[in-house]
Amino acid sequence: MLAYLNGVVRERQNGEMILVTGSESQGQVGYLVKTPDHPRYDVLIPGQRAEVYVYTHVREDAFDLYGFQHPGEKHFFTTLLQVSGVGPKMALALLSHADDLSLASMILEEDKAALTSISGVGKKTAERMVLELKDVIVKKMEAGVLRRSSRASEPIRQGGGSVASVSGDRSNPVFMDAYLALQGLGYKEVQAKQMVEHAFSVLGKPERVEEVLKVALKGGLGQ
Repeated sequence: MLAYLNGVVRERQNGEMILVTGSESQGQVGYLVKTPDHPRYDVLIPGQRAEVYVYTHVREDAFDLYGFQHPGEKHFFTTLLQVSGVGPKMALALLSHADDLSLASMILEEDKAALTSISGVGKKTAERMVLELKDVIVKKMEAGVLRRSSRASEPIRQGGGSVASVSGDRSNPVFMDAYLALQGLGYKEVQAKQMVEHAFSVLGKPERVEEVLKVALKGGLGQ
């Protein structure tokens, strides 16, 4: 897997560039690299040297390279891929809309309106990004893997402003579906999270949304 490239930009347009490595005497190779289509990448100028940190995505019918100007942005890209339903194309679209620090702030501040304003990001995807990545981003910032946002040093807060911890497995689709179902029943975000967390603490690793909702509603935490 390719992880880093250093060479000369041969062509660049619409978020793609050809990066040529090697030398004329020993042979050259041109790599097609997809990058965020954002003005901050205008520094990648044809004819000039550039370096990119690469994520390699291999499929049966494709071998795609995604390049980023610094390792923190690459790590943020791979962090986005942890969200169910977010693939490389959507993750790149997110980073084409804003840089990693701005996107991290949206997630840490639970700014779902800002997230859904990005083309291709619906309400459910925004919910998943907040629920599944909020703690992950803070931990990675503290570990120095991601660039630090000022929000990372604050207690993790839910939409209502009160400090809360989430013990449930938020990457579990059952957790998310139960959480969204409770919101559909009229419960507020914090209430719904607390109710699903309670159900998970009672059931362990439930496999069906119905059993989670039964325990959650019986617990009365949302009242």
